[in-house]
Amino acid sequence: MSACRGCGCPIDWIRTTAGRNMPVDPEPVFVVEGGGNDRFVTDEGEAITGRVARPEEESPALTVAFVPHWKNCPNAAEFRRRR
Repeated sequence: MSACRGCGCPIDWIRTTAGRNMPVDPEPVFVVEGGGNDRFVTDEGEAITGRVARPEEESPALTVAFVPHWKNCPNAAEFRRRR
């Protein structure tokens, strides 16, 4: 496990299907696919769109994925590429 250089929080890394390493928050979440516009990444590196399941919705039938760390990092803007 690594630490974010911006905020110091623990992060894990997942290699995406595009071949890039993405920093993610270490705790997995249940995702309701198609239920929202948030982005997540699975263990296999696949990007999916949806929303975090509410506690009463959580079930083994839902996809388990990770939240990209840039979504929650207060210093994420420091790492964005300039165009």
